Amino acid sequence: MLRPWLVMVLLVLALAAAGQAVSAAPQPLPLTARVTTRDELPGFTPAQVRTFTTPAAFLAAYQTEETPAQRSAWIALLKREALVAVATEDLQGTSNGTWGGLSWAMELGSAADARSELLQEVRSDESHGPAARFDVTGIPDASAFHEGTGAGGGDNILFSDGRFLYFVGEGWNTSPRPARAALIAAARSLYRRVHGHPVA
Repeated sequence: MLRPWLVMVLLVLALAAAGQAVSAAPQPLPLTARVTTRDELPGFTPAQVRTFTTPAAFLAAYQTEETPAQRSAWIALLKREALVAVATEDLQGTSNGTWGGLSWAMELGSAADARSELLQEVRSDESHGPAARFDVTGIPDASAFHEGTGAGGGDNILFSDGRFLYFVGEGWNTSPRPARAALIAAARSLYRRVHGHPVA
């Protein structure tokens, strides 16, 4: 038989564990809170945040190299993937006037739809020119690649988490280029901040 004081101790411990489990549950996050913050990517500062609710508007603003046929096919895919909205954040280089960046978060119908769109984004970016992959540890199934030759180019990181797809990228026209390590650190910080948080 358990002594009364031991029963009380066990009850207190059980209640404390339950309280920790409840408090640790990820809280809902709005879409606009799922882009990089001012301090996450050194050398860049947020310039503008916009929200798009239709595939056509988003692609017209940020995917301008596709042919009309490619864009129509992509719009159809995003509709099948049940696009809800995309929050985009343009980034301006503060350390170098030739630097530019972009962070966006896309809400889709399901986790499978987010993974599908990740593959589409990679295919599209790689079709614009040679792409060299680089590793990003700490983010499951992240896709990271460099585009460009010579002094100009861009580094891009994509990852999905639940029904959301995330992108963080930086580009430059002249040397010196932004530090890739800082971009990777920003993507990891973003992943830790949004991972598992449900829709607001």
